[in-house]
Amino acid sequence: MTSYKYLIIGGGLAGGRAVSGIRQVDEGGSVGLVTQEPHRPYERPPLSKKYMREEVGLDRVYVEDADYYDENEVDLMTGVRAAGVDPEAQTVTLEDGRELGYEKLLLATGGYAWRLPMPGNELENVFTLRKIEDSERIREAGGEGKHALIMGGSFIGSEVAASLRQLGTQVTMVFPGPRLLRRIVPVEVSDFLFATYRDEGITVLPRTVADELSGDGQVERAVLDNGETLDVDLAVMGVGIRLNTDLAEEAGLELNEEGAVVVDEHLRTSDEQIYAAGDIAAWPDPTFDERLRVEHWDVARRQGRQAGRNMAGAEERYTALPYFYSDLFDLSFEVWGNLSSWEETVLRGSLESRSFAYYYFDQGKLVGVFAMGRPSEERSPMQDLVRARPAKEEVAEKLRDEEVDLKTLVGGEEAAEEMEGPELSFEEDIKLMFREKDVEEMKEIADFDLSEHEDVSENAEAIYARLDDGTMPCDGPWPEDDVETFRRWIDQGKKE
Repeated sequence: MTSYKYLIIGGGLAGGRAVSGIRQVDEGGSVGLVTQEPHRPYERPPLSKKYMREEVGLDRVYVEDADYYDENEVDLMTGVRAAGVDPEAQTVTLEDGRELGYEKLLLATGGYAWRLPMPGNELENVFTLRKIEDSERIREAGGEGKHALIMGGSFIGSEVAASLRQLGTQVTMVFPGPRLLRRIVPVEVSDFLFATYRDEGITVLPRTVADELSGDGQVERAVLDNGETLDVDLAVMGVGIRLNTDLAEEAGLELNEEGAVVVDEHLRTSDEQIYAAGDIAAWPDPTFDERLRVEHWDVARRQGRQAGRNMAGAEERYTALPYFYSDLFDLSFEVWGNLSSWEETVLRGSLESRSFAYYYFDQGKLVGVFAMGRPSEERSPMQDLVRARPAKEEVAEKLRDEEVDLKTLVGGEEAAEEMEGPELSFEEDIKLMFREKDVEEMKEIADFDLSEHEDVSENAEAIYARLDDGTMPCDGPWPEDDVETFRRWIDQGKKE
């Protein structure tokens, strides 16, 4: 039997980031990672966006380069499913019969895409989206002259619909709710999105579902509950996931009423040697003083890294503010906080200008913000405000007034302090901190070049805000010392 100091089950973002978290604390302890997919760990957001549209390759989907795991002495076991966990013996049994021992175990098993139980759901070209191969097959089935039916009006359905339309596919969306993204955006944003999708040529049918799919081996028709029959070439079910918690349940770990794995502030389960991260983990959130579970990229990224560090002995609390983003055509949204329950919103900016932020309040207190196109200097104060959770009556009018600096709502703007230490330059101190991967990503995402002083200087505050809150698409969050160095370079005048 092969034994590891650290064993990870799951090849998504949480599992992949756990490897780097472990190595930040323990450079030599043995690490094994098991994934039932044939790939090394990868991220899922590009699958509905740029990878589906062939704007990026697989190298931009994988968490790390192929040689990373050999260089860091990580045993990568792909294409094999973990069949069972024995907490008492501290072993994991694989489907192929192998048995692995562990000192610390991470469950990052995520979920699987839900397939609606309806006639015709197993026909060819009826897809769900969760894996690399799903994205590739959807892309191949779509394109000019093809008609796609998208079932689902939340983010996955909306993103796939936008990507297929950009590939030239005729797209029809159906969903049972009254409007797009109804659970997390106010009516005005849904109307704004509806108009955008209509202008892009997508047919959006709210309060409508498909009753049946039919065809000769491959989907050819969809019968809707409004009596309409559509000729279609493919159908995509973007209707959420179901959690892969069988291993946790069979191991006797504590689950909550929704079937998620209960973890403490260190992401440790009810078994002290087993951790959980990502979609399956329900953690005690200090901002909202309740247990949260979030199915988004940033949570998987941050929790994976934190779980890895804590497995290796860091004992750091997970306190990150929930965050996610989405790109729909040329619209990019960001969300901070907990939008699972809200009653009122306050608008800053305007939808007409495509620069706005909705501040969400529940029981009179701020719970989150949904933003698009806001000035970069507002990103950090937005998050500070959500963490502070002020009462609506205290901040509503000031939030609406764009002349009011958000910093004044979170304790006032601190006086600038003269930075100590040697003078910094872009060429000698800053440029070297950005990896080639970071440079290429930002060229595509934000259309500026991290290797050019002029671009970095012009966008310095936006870059700093993203580095500071960990949402910069770098190869993992920067060390705090590097973030402070970047801040000091800005405050010294951004010298070349």
